[in-house]
Amino acid sequence: MAKKHHFLKSVTALTTFGLLLGGTIALSSAAEPDPTTLHKGWQQEWRLIRGALNRELDECRIQCKGDSGCLEKCNREYQSKVNSEFSKLKGDKAAVPVDDINAVPACPFCGMDRQKFAHSRVFIQYDDGSVMGGCSIHCAAADMAVNLDKAPLSIWVGDYNHKNLSNAESSTWVLGGKKTGVMTKRAKWAFEKKEDADRFIQSEGGEIVTFEKAIRAAYEDMYEDNKLIRERRKAKRMMQQHAGH
Repeated sequence: MAKKHHFLKSVTALTTFGLLLGGTIALSSAAEPDPTTLHKGWQQEWRLIRGALNRELDECRIQCKGDSGCLEKCNREYQSKVNSEFSKLKGDKAAVPVDDINAVPACPFCGMDRQKFAHSRVFIQYDDGSVMGGCSIHCAAADMAVNLDKAPLSIWVGDYNHKNLSNAESSTWVLGGKKTGVMTKRAKWAFEKKEDADRFIQSEGGEIVTFEKAIRAAYEDMYEDNKLIRERRKAKRMMQQHAGH
């Protein structure tokens, strides 16, 4: 609702600005999409998409420098994108999350910077409308383990090479290899394109697996990985205490 109020304020300001210039700005009279008609799991995603579109509209208005024709074009393109993106969600078509790192900057389990680990990050959308942004499949697996009363509606993962989000289930996963994984000794990397995974294996080793096998491996490795993480954190605390004396 706050996003809707922000949008209405933007429209009012835009109209007033146009009138002050003596121009006429034809804003769309189309009804605003109602996010409450969406599946709960997509309502948070809609808020993120709407926020990104609002920022895009603001930038477009700035570039117009008061030109009424330009402002009209900005509004038409904005409304078209709003309707298009909402229709995708309305039809339960999984849209790639927008600004997931800004929405969840740090992993709730380990506190790691998700921007720094964009190549391994995971973003989960649950059926109750909540989301989880983790630094890795390790932390994503931990989150799903402690949230048994809600089901993942969609799971997204950062592409190892390009860092864009792709669907975790349709991605090609590489298990193991020479590179140490994020929050795990046995690496689990995701690639949007299989050919990228093949090239990675040629230089770094590992084996191609499905998402199901990758997430299963994350649970199998959980005990040893958590033990190693505790040891590292204990050593780090001791070093910090020693440095403080």
